[in-house]
Amino acid sequence: MLDNLIRKAASLIAPADLVPQRGRMLDNLFRKAASLIAPAGLVPQRGRPTNSERLFCSQPFKRFEVLGGGGERGDVFFCCQSWITRSIGNMAEKPVEEVWNSKDAQAIRRSILDNSFRYCKTQACPYLQRIDGPVQRIENVSDPELLEVILEEKVVLPYGPSDIICCFDQSCNLSCPTCRNQIIMENDHAVAIVNIQERLETQAFADARLLYITGSGDPFGSPFFRQWLQTMDRARMPKLERIHLHTNGLLWTKRIWESIPASTQELVRGATISIDAARPETYKVNRRGGDFKILLNRLEMIGGLRVNGPLDHLEFHMTVQSNNYREMPDFLALGRRFHADRVSFHRLLDWGTFTTEEFAARAVHFPAHPEHEDFLDILTDPRLDAPEVYLSNLSDLAREAAARGRNHVA
Repeated sequence: MLDNLIRKAASLIAPADLVPQRGRMLDNLFRKAASLIAPAGLVPQRGRPTNSERLFCSQPFKRFEVLGGGGERGDVFFCCQSWITRSIGNMAEKPVEEVWNSKDAQAIRRSILDNSFRYCKTQACPYLQRIDGPVQRIENVSDPELLEVILEEKVVLPYGPSDIICCFDQSCNLSCPTCRNQIIMENDHAVAIVNIQERLETQAFADARLLYITGSGDPFGSPFFRQWLQTMDRARMPKLERIHLHTNGLLWTKRIWESIPASTQELVRGATISIDAARPETYKVNRRGGDFKILLNRLEMIGGLRVNGPLDHLEFHMTVQSNNYREMPDFLALGRRFHADRVSFHRLLDWGTFTTEEFAARAVHFPAHPEHEDFLDILTDPRLDAPEVYLSNLSDLAREAAARGRNHVA
């Protein structure tokens, strides 16, 4: 590990004619590379993964996730708010640069660099469970910018966020029970929503490479996100490489798609479609207000965008609960039918839309649930042992079930 880090540290040093202090910098980087190696007998901290290797998460050094709904809007997190214990500030109240390097932002970055991950909810985060995505073993980090962060222990960053995640409008054409109790259209908060869009374009897009819309509603169900896609000023986002749309898909029509300028269309390279069912009767319950027949029609078009471009990644998303877990293999088949690269399955989380009793009845991942053992059988179904399948924060349950030698009963 040390050899790897030293080689990578050395690779960061420019030729001597470009960096006069080359020798001093090299010595400094080597010392810091060596200090990253944990003592052989180090006991992992409570709540941390039990591996003996040091981990690194890139999210606090790249990601800027803006949340909000109703009268409160603009809170910024480094990742999903269900996976972390604190915000780094509010961009509706302070400049983006100030929020990006706030004291809370520095504290979270420091917790990654000291390997405590003290602000992370390790049971909720799929990346810490799986050690994938933005989480990797520290000796495997190869991004030069991140290597410099690690080696120089930077918590105040000289650059802005590269990943802008837009979850600050809850407007949506559906009222899925896992998310809300009624259809939400945030017309009364138009000024606040457009203000955040404008502040992002003018203050946060200089270094942005990814723009992710949404996670809070629907990019086409929201008149504000839809209009943003139709009117984006590419000159304000010179480094932007891709736009990722997270949608229920029902309003992604040919007419709406063609209303987006070609210069923006070509950046829409990723899409996540939240579906939560493989059967019409389940879809009707889980995607309240949706129509499965219309969905299939939309997926035909979206799948065509994956085959012919501009999409290079298409994901189908299921929040697993008591009324759909038996459909997981069929959901994989649905993804394959429409050219999905990934079919992902996620734990049901309590967003305050259920009573305690309702949530307990749906949360089949809880050991106390009467169908939990049947659910474990589905998790170990050999049909789900496929490269497209991503078990997200259900991965630990799948590993436990496999370790117990469960054999699927068809």
